[in-house]
Amino acid sequence: MESNRRPRLAVIVAYAVILFGPGVWAPYFPRFLSDLGLSGWEIGLLIGCQPALRWVGALAWASVADRWRIRHPVMMVATAAGSLFFFPLLFLTGFWPLLLDLGLLGLMQGTIMPMLDATVLDHLDQLGGNYGRLRMWGSIGFIAAALVSAPLIHLGSAKVVPILLLIPALVLLVPIYGLPRGQAPMSTRFSAPWKLLTPPVRALITASLLLQVSSGAWGGFFALHVSRLGFSDAIPGITWALAVIVEVGLLYWGRQILERVSPARLITVSLLITTVRWAATAVATQESVVVLLQLGHAFSFAAFHLATMRLLPQLVPAERSTSGQAIYGAISWGIGASAGLIMAGALVDRIGTRGLFGVEALIVALALPAALRLERLVNQKH
Repeated sequence: MESNRRPRLAVIVAYAVILFGPGVWAPYFPRFLSDLGLSGWEIGLLIGCQPALRWVGALAWASVADRWRIRHPVMMVATAAGSLFFFPLLFLTGFWPLLLDLGLLGLMQGTIMPMLDATVLDHLDQLGGNYGRLRMWGSIGFIAAALVSAPLIHLGSAKVVPILLLIPALVLLVPIYGLPRGQAPMSTRFSAPWKLLTPPVRALITASLLLQVSSGAWGGFFALHVSRLGFSDAIPGITWALAVIVEVGLLYWGRQILERVSPARLITVSLLITTVRWAATAVATQESVVVLLQLGHAFSFAAFHLATMRLLPQLVPAERSTSGQAIYGAISWGIGASAGLIMAGALVDRIGTRGLFGVEALIVALALPAALRLERLVNQKH
């Protein structure tokens, strides 16, 4: 029992520390860049490049890890090297130096999350058998970060953001070291990651890609949106925290939900709810309504993510789990999130944040045919 507690604790702490950074980044890094005097398109490009670079790096590192079965050493190297690139954020102010530093940061650190997910799924029985209740600690770390950063930035300034990003990056190496280290042995000859793109995997990735493209306004410009509506500058952090609190609840009860609703059907439902969320955000002007709408994040992220984590092990061979996670993330969270953020940055000064959320609603609605195709393919398989 004791031998199982230590890797489980390492997983819990790793999720919490990894997602502490995004809890600061998501609501306040755009504000930090704006305070440096950068324009909307510069902010959109700096933030938008991150997901693509992170997942390009993740895919490259995952191929190395799967080919030579060295996932844990790769995670250690990427964690140690990636943390170094948070230091320059303490003093860089220009667009081009920031672009270079954030690019190197993304290439190094992007592999950590998919490798952590792959490690957890490979050892899930040893870790208690419930992915959602492990992953929810990442959401709790996110909440803690949003709640800590909101008053600090409200009372001081966004200059504290790089410090709040650096601290967890330095701490992360400790729990990563304690993770389970085994990988499933290769049962077939190693092949390129894109060979994993079977029809159901393609349908899943298409739905996720469009969902991430549609999230550019939320991920990059929600703080600007509430500012233009005249709300307090503490609202972004509070809203993100509330959204992720609901997310934690869904992750906690995720296994029970998936016993009642199939993963493929849950993906379709999540896309429908997200469509309504973005459309309503585009027209809502009352502070309470805007905040309450963002509780839909529990479906836009948590329900969709849980369903995906249940489906991927069914669609990808166990010995290719790291590459499966990476190629899924590279296309959907990488290309999709980057395209969404860059598009949002390009459009925000032209159509405003309310118009931007309206466009996002149309984009996520386009994901519904892929989700319905995924349901058909999965049902045929079973």
